[in-house]
Amino acid sequence: MRFFKKSILLLPLLLLVGCGHSINITPPLNYLSKSNIVKIDKNVGYFISKENFAKEVSTPGGGGDKVKYFPYREAEPALKKVLSNVFEGVYKLSSEVDILSASSKKISYIFTPQFITHSSSSSVFTWPPTLFSITIDCKAVDKDGKITWQTKVTGEGEAEFSEFKHDMSLAAKRATKNAFIKLQDEILTSRKF
Repeated sequence: MRFFKKSILLLPLLLLVGCGHSINITPPLNYLSKSNIVKIDKNVGYFISKENFAKEVSTPGGGGDKVKYFPYREAEPALKKVLSNVFEGVYKLSSEVDILSASSKKISYIFTPQFITHSSSSSVFTWPPTLFSITIDCKAVDKDGKITWQTKVTGEGEAEFSEFKHDMSLAAKRATKNAFIKLQDEILTSRKF
Protein backbone atom coordinates (compact mmCIF):
# COMPACT_ATOMS: atom_id res chain seq x y z
CA MET A 1 0.00 0.00 0.00
CA ARG A 2 2.84 2.33 0.85
CA PHE A 3 4.47 1.68 -2.55
CA PHE A 4 1.16 2.44 -4.26
CA LYS A 5 0.88 5.81 -2.50
CA LYS A 6 4.44 6.75 -3.52
CA SER A 7 3.70 5.74 -7.10
CA ILE A 8 0.61 7.97 -7.16
CA LEU A 9 2.68 10.89 -5.88
CA LEU A 10 5.33 10.37 -8.57
CA LEU A 11 2.84 10.14 -11.46
CA PRO A 12 2.38 13.93 -11.93
CA LEU A 13 6.15 14.40 -11.86
CA LEU A 14 6.63 11.76 -14.56
CA LEU A 15 3.94 13.42 -16.69
CA LEU A 16 5.69 16.79 -16.39
CA VAL A 17 9.06 15.37 -17.35
CA GLY A 18 7.68 13.59 -20.42
CA CYS A 19 9.29 10.62 -22.04
CA GLY A 20 11.64 9.87 -24.90
CA HIS A 21 10.12 8.51 -28.10
CA SER A 22 12.34 6.84 -30.68
CA ILE A 23 12.53 8.27 -34.18
CA ASN A 24 14.83 7.53 -37.11
CA ILE A 25 16.51 10.34 -39.06
CA THR A 26 17.61 8.24 -42.07
CA PRO A 27 16.16 9.85 -45.20
CA PRO A 28 14.87 7.79 -48.14
CA LEU A 29 18.11 7.20 -50.05
CA ASN A 30 16.43 7.34 -53.48
CA TYR A 31 15.87 11.07 -52.86
CA LEU A 32 19.65 11.53 -52.67
CA SER A 33 20.22 10.22 -56.18
CA LYS A 34 21.14 12.81 -58.74
CA SER A 35 21.38 12.44 -62.48
CA ASN A 36 24.03 14.02 -64.67
CA ILE A 37 26.83 13.57 -62.12
CA VAL A 38 30.17 12.81 -63.67
CA LYS A 39 31.88 10.82 -60.95
CA ILE A 40 35.30 11.87 -59.75
CA ASP A 41 37.71 9.06 -60.60
CA LYS A 42 39.05 8.65 -57.06
CA ASN A 43 38.47 6.36 -54.11
CA VAL A 44 37.53 7.89 -50.78
CA GLY A 45 36.97 6.65 -47.27
CA TYR A 46 34.87 7.87 -44.40
CA PHE A 47 35.35 7.49 -40.68
CA ILE A 48 32.85 7.53 -37.81
CA SER A 49 34.26 6.71 -34.38
CA LYS A 50 32.75 3.85 -32.36
CA GLU A 51 31.76 6.35 -29.68
CA ASN A 52 29.89 8.54 -32.16
CA PHE A 53 28.32 5.54 -33.89
CA ALA A 54 26.87 4.38 -30.53
CA LYS A 55 25.83 7.87 -29.38
CA GLU A 56 22.13 8.32 -28.71
CA VAL A 57 20.81 11.89 -28.67
CA SER A 58 17.67 13.24 -27.05
CA THR A 59 16.08 16.52 -28.20
CA PRO A 60 12.69 18.17 -27.58
CA GLY A 61 9.53 16.92 -29.21
CA GLY A 62 5.99 18.11 -28.63
CA GLY A 63 3.84 18.10 -25.52
CA GLY A 64 6.88 18.31 -23.24
CA ASP A 65 8.19 14.99 -24.52
CA LYS A 66 11.57 14.23 -26.00
CA VAL A 67 12.65 12.27 -29.05
CA LYS A 68 15.71 10.07 -29.18
CA TYR A 69 17.77 8.76 -32.07
CA PHE A 70 21.29 7.75 -33.13
CA PRO A 71 22.47 10.56 -35.45
CA TYR A 72 25.70 8.94 -36.68
CA ARG A 73 24.33 5.44 -37.12
CA GLU A 74 21.19 6.69 -38.85
CA ALA A 75 22.93 9.29 -41.05
CA GLU A 76 25.69 6.92 -42.20
CA PRO A 77 23.67 5.42 -45.11
CA ALA A 78 23.05 8.94 -46.45
CA LEU A 79 26.75 9.84 -46.13
CA LYS A 80 27.77 6.69 -47.99
CA LYS A 81 25.14 7.32 -50.68
CA VAL A 82 26.27 10.91 -51.29
CA LEU A 83 29.95 9.93 -51.46
CA SER A 84 29.05 7.04 -53.80
CA ASN A 85 27.17 9.48 -56.05
CA VAL A 86 30.30 11.61 -56.40
CA PHE A 87 33.32 9.26 -56.21
CA GLU A 88 34.16 5.96 -57.93
CA GLY A 89 34.88 4.00 -54.74
CA VAL A 90 33.74 4.56 -51.14
CA TYR A 91 35.02 2.64 -48.12
CA LYS A 92 34.22 2.71 -44.42
CA LEU A 93 37.43 2.96 -42.38
CA SER A 94 38.12 1.70 -38.87
CA SER A 95 40.09 4.79 -37.90
CA GLU A 96 40.71 8.29 -39.19
CA VAL A 97 44.21 7.25 -40.20
CA ASP A 98 43.51 3.69 -41.35
CA ILE A 99 46.73 3.67 -43.39
CA LEU A 100 46.52 -0.02 -44.33
CA SER A 101 43.05 0.27 -45.86
CA ALA A 102 43.80 3.67 -47.36
CA SER A 103 46.87 2.44 -49.22
CA SER A 104 45.47 -0.95 -50.28
CA LYS A 105 42.28 0.64 -51.64
CA LYS A 106 44.10 3.64 -53.14
CA ILE A 107 42.06 6.08 -51.07
CA SER A 108 42.76 9.72 -51.90
CA TYR A 109 40.65 11.40 -49.19
CA ILE A 110 39.08 10.47 -45.88
CA PHE A 111 35.86 12.23 -44.88
CA THR A 112 34.97 12.72 -41.22
CA PRO A 113 31.54 14.17 -40.37
CA GLN A 114 30.19 15.73 -37.22
CA PHE A 115 26.44 16.00 -36.75
CA ILE A 116 24.60 18.52 -34.58
CA THR A 117 20.83 18.16 -34.32
CA HIS A 118 17.98 20.22 -32.91
CA SER A 119 14.25 19.63 -32.78
CA SER A 120 11.14 21.34 -31.50
CA SER A 121 7.40 21.24 -31.90
CA SER A 122 4.60 23.74 -32.09
CA SER A 123 2.20 21.11 -30.73
CA VAL A 124 1.39 20.68 -27.07
CA PHE A 125 -0.70 17.56 -27.74
CA THR A 126 1.49 15.34 -29.94
CA TRP A 127 5.07 14.23 -29.34
CA PRO A 128 6.70 14.09 -32.84
CA PRO A 129 8.80 17.15 -33.67
CA THR A 130 7.27 19.53 -36.19
CA LEU A 131 10.67 21.19 -36.77
CA PHE A 132 14.03 19.47 -37.06
CA SER A 133 17.48 20.62 -38.11
CA ILE A 134 20.79 18.88 -38.63
CA THR A 135 24.14 20.54 -39.20
CA ILE A 136 26.88 18.55 -40.89
CA ASP A 137 30.41 19.77 -40.26
CA CYS A 138 32.49 17.63 -42.61
CA LYS A 139 36.18 17.62 -43.36
CA ALA A 140 38.31 15.67 -45.79
CA VAL A 141 41.95 14.86 -45.20
CA ASP A 142 44.46 13.65 -47.78
CA LYS A 143 46.84 10.70 -47.52
CA ASP A 144 49.20 12.77 -45.36
CA GLY A 145 46.46 13.67 -42.88
CA LYS A 146 46.23 17.30 -44.00
CA ILE A 147 42.79 18.89 -44.12
CA THR A 148 42.18 19.63 -47.78
CA TRP A 149 38.49 20.52 -47.61
CA GLN A 150 35.91 21.41 -44.98
CA THR A 151 32.34 22.62 -45.08
CA LYS A 152 29.35 23.13 -42.82
CA VAL A 153 25.78 22.76 -44.07
CA THR A 154 22.44 22.79 -42.28
CA GLY A 155 19.29 21.03 -43.36
CA GLU A 156 15.87 21.86 -41.98
CA GLY A 157 12.66 19.91 -42.10
CA GLU A 158 9.08 20.62 -41.11
CA ALA A 159 6.05 18.38 -40.80
CA GLU A 160 2.48 18.97 -39.69
CA PHE A 161 0.27 16.51 -37.84
CA SER A 162 -1.68 15.55 -40.96
CA GLU A 163 1.64 14.53 -42.59
CA PHE A 164 3.50 12.83 -39.76
CA LYS A 165 0.65 10.75 -38.36
CA HIS A 166 1.94 7.93 -40.63
CA ASP A 167 5.65 8.73 -40.12
CA MET A 168 6.60 10.23 -36.77
CA SER A 169 10.14 10.86 -38.05
CA LEU A 170 9.08 12.91 -41.08
CA ALA A 171 10.49 16.30 -40.04
CA ALA A 172 13.83 14.67 -39.14
CA LYS A 173 14.03 12.73 -42.42
CA ARG A 174 13.29 15.89 -44.40
CA ALA A 175 16.03 17.79 -42.56
CA THR A 176 18.59 15.02 -43.08
CA LYS A 177 17.72 14.75 -46.77
CA ASN A 178 18.05 18.51 -47.18
CA ALA A 179 21.43 18.57 -45.39
CA PHE A 180 22.92 15.73 -47.45
CA ILE A 181 21.75 17.24 -50.74
CA LYS A 182 23.57 20.42 -49.71
CA LEU A 183 26.66 18.41 -48.71
CA GLN A 184 26.66 16.67 -52.08
CA ASP A 185 26.44 20.01 -53.90
CA GLU A 186 29.32 21.39 -51.80
CA ILE A 187 31.52 18.44 -52.77
CA LEU A 188 30.54 18.64 -56.44
CA THR A 189 31.27 22.37 -56.72
CA SER A 190 34.55 22.22 -54.80
CA ARG A 191 37.76 22.41 -56.81
CA LYS A 192 39.70 20.55 -54.12
CA PHE A 193 39.00 17.03 -55.42
